[in-house]
Amino acid sequence: MSFASKRSEPARPIAELESTSSEAELRNGALDTLSSLIRVIGDESFPLDSNSDPALFAGICGDFAGHVENGAAVPAFDIELKNTGQREWGTVQRFLVDRRRHEKRFVNERLGDYREIVNELVLGFREIGRREKDAEADIRECLNSMQEAIGEGELPKVKVALSNTIAHIHQVFAEQKSRHEAELKGINDRMSNLRQDLMAAREEMKQDSLTQAFNRGAFDSGLTQCVNMHYLTGQPVSLLMIDLDEFKQVNDTHGHGVGDAVLRAVGECLARSFIRKNDLIARYGGDEFAVILPDTRLEHVVMLAERFIAMIRDIAIEAGDEVIRITCSVGFTEAVAGDTEETFVNRADKALFSAKANGRDQSTAG
Repeated sequence: MSFASKRSEPARPIAELESTSSEAELRNGALDTLSSLIRVIGDESFPLDSNSDPALFAGICGDFAGHVENGAAVPAFDIELKNTGQREWGTVQRFLVDRRRHEKRFVNERLGDYREIVNELVLGFREIGRREKDAEADIRECLNSMQEAIGEGELPKVKVALSNTIAHIHQVFAEQKSRHEAELKGINDRMSNLRQDLMAAREEMKQDSLTQAFNRGAFDSGLTQCVNMHYLTGQPVSLLMIDLDEFKQVNDTHGHGVGDAVLRAVGECLARSFIRKNDLIARYGGDEFAVILPDTRLEHVVMLAERFIAMIRDIAIEAGDEVIRITCSVGFTEAVAGDTEETFVNRADKALFSAKANGRDQSTAG
C-alpha cells in the first residue's frame, strides 16, 4: 500500500504541470488578442467631436494595451503600475464599452444630419416643381383670355389681353428667377457645408495615427483614380509595395512599444523619400506599406526605391541596452495597358515576393 502510494505521487505534479501549462497558454493568448484589439481600436480611431484628438486617444489605447499585457500604468485613468500583475478589468471594460457607445451615437447623429439635408433638398425640388405647375396654369389662363379676345375680334380687347399676358408672363418669370436664385444659393450653401464636413471626416479617417501615412481605404481609392487616369490619358503611374524584414521578431523580442517606434521611424523615412504632393504613401497593413507615384516611369522608381532602402538601414531604435536596426524589401512596377487595380497590385506583390526570396534588403521590379 505504501509502495503503491509512492508510485502514484509523481503522476499528480505532472498532470498539474500540463494543466497549468495549458491554462497559461490560453491566458497569454487571450491577453495578446485583447491587447491587439485595443491597439487596433486606437490606430483606427476618428474624432468624435471638434475637441477630440485621435493621436491622444491612440496613446490611451496603447496604455490600456500595456495594462492588459503586463499591468502597466494608464495615467489618463489614474491607474498606477501593478507590480503584482493585477489588472483593473472593470476599468478596461468600461473604457471599451463607453468608446463603442460614443462611436455609435456619433455615427447615428451624422447619419441623421445627412438624411435631414437630403430630405430638405428633395422637398426643395418638389416645391420648385409645384411652383412651376402653378406658374404654367397662370400663363395658360392668360393665353386662354387672349384667345377669347381674338375670337371676339375686338382689337381693343385683344390689345388689353395681349398686354396683360405679356406683363403677367414677365412677372412670373421674374418671380421664378428670384426664387430659383435664392433656393439655389441655399442648396449650394448646404451642399458646400456638407462637402466640407465630409472632406474633413474623410481626411481624419484616411490618416494612420501611428505612422502618419494614409490608411488602406485611402490607398484603394487613390489606386482606382490612378488606374482610371492611366486608362483614359495614358499617364504613367508606378506602384511600390514595401515590407519590413523580420519585423515580427522585433515585436516578439522587444514588445509592441519598440515595434511602434520602428513603424513611426519608417513613416518618417517614407515622408522624406516620397515628397511630391501627388505621391500617396499608405500603410497597407501591419508592417507593409504601399506608395503610389503618379506620372512616374519605372526607370525613375529604381533610384527612389534604393534611396528609401538605404534610409531604412540607418534607422536605429534603442531598446534597453540594445539598438534595433531593420531592413526592408521593395517590389515595384509600372501600370501597363489593360491593368486593373488587382493586376497592378498583384504584379508589385510578386516583385516584392521575389525581393524577399532573393535575400531581402533589396528592391525588385515587376
